[in-house]
Amino acid sequence: MRKKLIIKLGILGLAAIFLLSMASYSTDKEVTTKGKPDKPFKPGKPEKEWIAFDGDLVGSQVVEGCCPNAGPFPEYTMTLTKDVGDIPAGTTIYGYLFINGYGAGRNHAYKVQFWNDDLEIFIEIIGGDIDNDKKNKILTVTFENEECFEYWTETTTLVTFTLVRHQY
Repeated sequence: MRKKLIIKLGILGLAAIFLLSMASYSTDKEVTTKGKPDKPFKPGKPEKEWIAFDGDLVGSQVVEGCCPNAGPFPEYTMTLTKDVGDIPAGTTIYGYLFINGYGAGRNHAYKVQFWNDDLEIFIEIIGGDIDNDKKNKILTVTFENEECFEYWTETTTLVTFTLVRHQY
């Protein structure tokens, strides 16, 4: 009976030593790990950028918080210098803007959407030649004879313009 008790106490002692050594090992490892500290979260700091269109679409203004996929979609003023669907050339439209990359790899393009629900206007252009100057935070996309689809009238027009995004 005494042998069984001594064996059980010995096993419990070894288990305790093992668990204590593992606990001290993980603590030591956390202390000695080197690396960059996490960056602090900066709430409520919207990005400002200057967005300009030149060509068949014309506009130029500073916007805040453009253009994550879920919004917000900033207000933007654009003038069309070419007829698009039922919209005559020279029309200035106050609406909302969404611009972002589209596709990946060899099929990477750029998407421009502009709309005003009250006027029943929604245009979309996908394509362009992308030049992204990351050092200076300037993105230039050149659209040349790209299809501009107007959803309300279901018409397509070819447009040529340059889009410039400059982050501050």
